[in-house]
Amino acid sequence: MSGPFEHHISADVANAAWAYYCVTQDKDWLREKGWPLLSATADFWASRVERNGPGHYDIKNVVAADEWAENIDNNAFTNAAAKANLMNATAAAKLLGLKADSDWVNVANNIPILKMANGVTQEHAQYKGEGIKQADVNLLAYPLKAITDPAQIKKDLEYYETRVPNEGTPAMTQGVFALLYARLGNGEKAYHWFRDAYEPNLNPPFRVIAETKGGTNPYFATGAGGIVQAMLMGFGGLDITPTGIVQIKSALPTKWKSLKITGVGVEKKTYTVK
Repeated sequence: MSGPFEHHISADVANAAWAYYCVTQDKDWLREKGWPLLSATADFWASRVERNGPGHYDIKNVVAADEWAENIDNNAFTNAAAKANLMNATAAAKLLGLKADSDWVNVANNIPILKMANGVTQEHAQYKGEGIKQADVNLLAYPLKAITDPAQIKKDLEYYETRVPNEGTPAMTQGVFALLYARLGNGEKAYHWFRDAYEPNLNPPFRVIAETKGGTNPYFATGAGGIVQAMLMGFGGLDITPTGIVQIKSALPTKWKSLKITGVGVEKKTYTVK
């Protein structure tokens, strides 16, 4: 059972709460619901790290977002999600006029994100280039925004897209690849991964998505969520920021004429990409 060691889930829930505030701008909700969650999870990470000197506040013995990586140290996604959790809690405190624990920023600044000799972000301390079950490092570009340099995002994509086996892996990773390639301006590569995220997984008679290619265990909501995000946040360029939803540059496949997204956010805005 990998669940008890997937400590990144604590940060995932907290970061989702912050995203909810960012979209709604509802400070009452943030104060009443979001802040207790954000502050408690930030305290968790401050206690969870092992303080081994500057830049080495290590998070050891976790299961990565890539669930084949069990009981490993300094997982890229776990560490980046923890850093985001700590910084989001600090931002929430400032918005609400509350005093954040100054140690949160200290911890966030000292949690490492590892790199391999080839410059690719390393999935975890023990990682040696093996196959992966799910996106992990690539999630640092989206949704965590821990990596923002397009060249680094591209380098990490080109490396890890070759590490995902074609069979037996969940339909969630390809959606992330599609989203990131669309944001990098490569509509054709994005379209390849977009189709690969769902077409091999569709089951008759209603074309519901199974967890794996050729699988028979629908409905796989995680994979479906990845497909929706590839469309909205990838091809559509929608981006959640602390001040609300904005639209960033993205690319469509050449065979698509345009994309129109309606009813976005609390203001029910419309966004178009051509």
